[in-house]
Amino acid sequence: MLDKFLDKIPTDKIYEELLQPSFKNVGEALGTLFSLGNLILLPLKFQDQKARLRFDANLKRYAKKLEESQAEDICEVPPYVGLPIIEKLTYLDQQELSEAFINLLTKASTKNTVNLAHPSFIMTLNNLCADEAKILFHYKNTESIPRLDLYVQKLEVKDTSPIAESSKDNLVPMWNTLTPVEQVQTRIAWNLTGVEAFVKLDFPENVDVYIENLEKLGIVALEKEVILKKDLETFEQLEHKIYKQNIAKTEKWVDELNEKHPDTKHRLFNKKSYYYFTEYGKMFLKACIKEIGETNPEV
Repeated sequence: MLDKFLDKIPTDKIYEELLQPSFKNVGEALGTLFSLGNLILLPLKFQDQKARLRFDANLKRYAKKLEESQAEDICEVPPYVGLPIIEKLTYLDQQELSEAFINLLTKASTKNTVNLAHPSFIMTLNNLCADEAKILFHYKNTESIPRLDLYVQKLEVKDTSPIAESSKDNLVPMWNTLTPVEQVQTRIAWNLTGVEAFVKLDFPENVDVYIENLEKLGIVALEKEVILKKDLETFEQLEHKIYKQNIAKTEKWVDELNEKHPDTKHRLFNKKSYYYFTEYGKMFLKACIKEIGETNPEV
C-alpha cells in the first residue's frame, strides 16, 4: 500500500528507500492511512526540500524502531494517532520532541502496545515544548522530582510578665516570659528542583513555567505532606550544592534583618515536597517517552 501512496508524490531517491524491505513494517502499519486520501495535502509540503528531508529522517527513525517488532506483531495505526503525527513529521526537527511523537506512533503500530495510544496524548504532545520533552526523557525512569521551597518565618514577641505579686511575707517575682503573638511565613523561593542543573535546557530560566505546564497537563502532581526516603540524598544535593550560594545569601539577609529589628525574630527554613507522575503521566511516559520493551518497576 505504501507504493500507492508514493505514486501521489514526486518520487526521488529519498522515497525509493521507503520501498526497501526494511520499511515493510512501516507499510503494514501506515498503509491504510496512506490509502485513505486524508494525506492529500502532504505532497504540497514536499515541495519544500527541508520538509522532505525532515519527513525522510523522521520516517527512517520510525522504521528503525519497528525493526525490533516481528511482522505478525504489527497492526494498522489508528487514524486518530497516525494522521496528525504524519503531518508533524514534515516539520519536527527538535530531537526530543520529535522522538516523543515517533514513539507514540511506534506504540500505535504494534498489537502489544496499541492500547497505550490514548487519543489525548496527541494534544498533550502539542502542548509540550522541546525543553519539557527533555525533562520527561531525563526523568522517565524515576518515581519523583524532589522540590524545595524556602520560607522566612517572622516571630513577633511581647513581654507578658505581670507586675510582681505581694504576699504577707515577701514579694513573689514572676519570670519574664516571651510569648509568640504572631507567626508569619513568607515564601521567598520555590520550585527548587535542580531540573535546570540536571537537564541541559535551551532556556533554563523558564524552568518554573515548564514544571507548571507539566502539572497543568496532568503529567505530574505535587505531594506536600510526605517525602520519600530515597529522595533524601537529592534534597541534600539541592541544599548544599546546587542552591548553596543562594541559600547562604538569604541566610545573611535574615541575619541582617534580625540585627535591624531586635524586637522581631526571623528565621530561614525550607519545606520539602516532591512531584510524582500521575497515572496519566505514567501511561504518557510509556507511550511517548519510553521505547518499546523499556520497563521500570518504579514507574
